Amino acid sequence: MKLSVIISNRNDLTMLAITVRSVLEGLVEVPESEIVISDNSDRDRYEQLLKFIPPGYVKEGKVRIFRQDFPCLFTAREQAAREAKGDYLFCLDSHMLVGNGTLRDLVAFMDRADEKVGFAHAPINWCHQHESIARHDRDMETCELGDWGTAHSEERKITWKGMPWICRRNWFFEELGAYGALSQHRLAWGGGDMHIGVKPWLLGFENWAVPTRPCIHIGPFPGTDKEFPYRLYSQSGRFQACLGFLVSCYVLGGEGMMERNREVLEKRFGKYFSPRASWKKAMRLGEDEREWILRKQKMSFEELLEKRPWNG
Repeated sequence: MKLSVIISNRNDLTMLAITVRSVLEGLVEVPESEIVISDNSDRDRYEQLLKFIPPGYVKEGKVRIFRQDFPCLFTAREQAAREAKGDYLFCLDSHMLVGNGTLRDLVAFMDRADEKVGFAHAPINWCHQHESIARHDRDMETCELGDWGTAHSEERKITWKGMPWICRRNWFFEELGAYGALSQHRLAWGGGDMHIGVKPWLLGFENWAVPTRPCIHIGPFPGTDKEFPYRLYSQSGRFQACLGFLVSCYVLGGEGMMERNREVLEKRFGKYFSPRASWKKAMRLGEDEREWILRKQKMSFEELLEKRPWNG
């Protein structure tokens, strides 16, 4: 099989159905493909799930659904990846739309990419508005049109980003080590994109941007939190939400990276956890993968910052 689209789902029903239908449209251009869902919804929502997924595709095996009782984003994505049959994995959240031709373009890129490529990324647009940042106008002091981030018009190396990403399935487990400490300890949401995004560079691989139609991330809409509990995984997993950022800092760059980023972590995620109070805990959780990184890395995190190989 060529491609497996992997989706972790927690309590999305209608949005998951929209995502699945969007992916199915894109897979028309990618023969020998499938959708693999790892669901760790609350039990009542899991029992409703099949009512929202086209039953014919489930019967054919085009859409396969697996149950994971413990709610953790990282272990759910890994379960979907393990159950996948495709040579390539394409990762989406459970509330997204796939761009027209995106899957075709990403597969074509990977088919001709050399073995140095770890992740290839489609651009992403965000369709959501959190109440805390709701605005009626734009701030024109810094940019009169507003800046929604960078999309590249040519194939090029990039630093790192979150999904949507595509990679070789075997590489994800055997070379990258997947989510490592974050899944090993079933950590709560936070830190996963940075964790698997930086590791390729340390291990001698590259991240690339592919100029294709963007995928659209829909939500969150916090006003519906009571109707869609735990949708963002922030109240699932073990330990405090966002502790994974501190664990990842230790795994990737040791205490030096932890210390350099302590104030940033405190400022951004202080409502979830205290980096200072969680310091030793983060080191204990990350020690096994830290040793693994030190044995396998081609460059240290400090060398990465100095060399900036994505500019080469």
